[in-house]
Parts: sequence; structure tokens; C-alpha cells
Amino acid sequence: MHHSVRTYAVTAATGHVGGHAARELLRAGHRVRAMGRDGGRLKELEAEGADPFVGDLADRGFVEEAFAEADAALLIVPPHPAAPDFPRYQHRIARVYASAAAHTGLRHAAFISTQGATDDRVDGLIAGHAAIESVLNQVAGLHLVHVQPPSFFEILYYFLGPMRERGVLSSPLGVDAVLRLVGARDVAAVAAGLLADPHFRGVGNVPVPPAELMTMRQIAELISEHLGRPMGVEQISAEADVADLVAAGTGRSFATLLNRTWALATAMGDTVQDEVTAVTRPAYRIEDFIRDELVPAIRSSRPISDYSTATRPRRA
Repeated sequence: MHHSVRTYAVTAATGHVGGHAARELLRAGHRVRAMGRDGGRLKELEAEGADPFVGDLADRGFVEEAFAEADAALLIVPPHPAAPDFPRYQHRIARVYASAAAHTGLRHAAFISTQGATDDRVDGLIAGHAAIESVLNQVAGLHLVHVQPPSFFEILYYFLGPMRERGVLSSPLGVDAVLRLVGARDVAAVAAGLLADPHFRGVGNVPVPPAELMTMRQIAELISEHLGRPMGVEQISAEADVADLVAAGTGRSFATLLNRTWALATAMGDTVQDEVTAVTRPAYRIEDFIRDELVPAIRSSRPISDYSTATRPRRA
């Protein structure tokens, strides 16, 4: 089947969602401008056929260069845990994306947002995504779709330190709260699918259903099974978690917002009654993620920063 070759700008292309989306678009035969701060980390995508665009997403000139004459863009505001004022950082990147899109006449974009961003009672990191959505919505002539997934399987990388050092899945999430989880690759597939045939008009939202409804206790059991040794599970206080994150070099602003998001997930987890139908169920299962990605990360001696943007300290 013949299709027209399009050019896509993919922001945060070295991240979990950006990397998978860039690869999906390359596999479909399109041109991809892979945007990231670290040229070394873009090498892998370059080897697969992407054009590396190395620069800072806060630099409007750089973003305009990547957006110029692109058919569409995938917009991601990557975590920057060390930012002294995280919402301000998010807002700054959103404004750069909006002005670059307006200046270059970008016609289509997908933004990786989050479930709950359209609910005005939201808090934590979800409120930041809602603010980014409203900035992007102002761009005249930009057809925009907000992809809204629940939490990612990849949040488990935040808790890699205690899993390696103490054999405990230690987090501020309630051990029996039901979490709604999906793999980054499935979110990327939804976004890449929308962009591959960008006929959407105006501004819309596309929710991504969770692949799994799971508790931290069930996740610890799956880890134990694939690791071949017991993995404990515990809930720690938000204060202890914030202190851990800050000691590891994470900004207090991000650490606090992250914990407000965890608290919301724990509270909402007791009330979620969603039916996840087989038709909409994403393809990648948490068992696969734990076996193929998380367990190797637990066994590895690679620095935690290779897996997660917010690292945790070694306990003395």
C-alpha cells in the first residue's frame, strides 16, 4: 500500500513515550526529527533512521527549527525533577511549543497529557498537564489531540532503589489501592496512530484505557515470581518519600507534586469501577513489563538515572 511520506517532529525522543513513538513512525516509513538534549542518547534513534535534533526544549529557536515544514509534531513536556518551580517549568515549555507552532504554521500535533486533566478538581502533576493543555489550545490553526493515559508501568522505576537494596517495593502508594496502569509503548502507539493519518480537526481528547487494574501488593507478587526471590511491599509516608527524593537531588517542588499525585491515585483507586473491555485493552501487559524490563533493571548495576528521571538515594 502506497502512502505519502510525512515528516514528524518528536519532542523528548529519548524518553519512554517519545522513543517508542519515534520508532513506530520510522517503521511506517516516515521521516522523524528526534528532538532531545543529549546527542549521545539520540544515537540509537539516528541508527534507526531518525534525524537527530539536539537542543533544549526551552529554546524557542531550536523548537522552531524542528517544527519548520513538519507535517505534525508529538508534544511531550518531559519531567525535569530538579526544576526549582516545576509548574513554572512546565508552563515555560508549553509556551515555547505554542509559539513555535504558531510561528511555523504547524497544522497537527498530539500532546501526551494525562487522565484527569479535564477534571477541574485535579491536583499534583495532573493539574500541570491541564495547564499545558490550555496553553496549547490557544494556538490558532493548530489541530490538536490530547492523549490522556492513566499512570504508566514505568512509574515503578521510581522505586528501584529500595527494590535493589532492601528487596522491598517501598512507595507512598497504598499497598491495596487499585492503580490504573498502562505501558508507555501503548500510549506511544495511540499517539503515533493519530499522527500517522492526521485528519483530526480542532481540539480533542483521546483517553487511553488502562491495560491493567492492579495493586502494589499484586505487583510485588509478580516481581517475586519473575525475580525468583521474595519482594516485600510497604507504604511509606509522603514526608519520607519527599525527603528521599530531595536527598537524591530531586527538587522539592516536583517531589511534593509527585506525592500529591500518588495520594490522589491512592484515594481514587478505592472508587474506580471502570470496565476495561477486551476491544480497547492495550497490548502490552504488566507481566511482560516486569519480566522484560523491570526485573532486569532490579538485577542490573546500571545507575538508576538510566531508568528514571527522578532517582532515589542509596540508604546508608
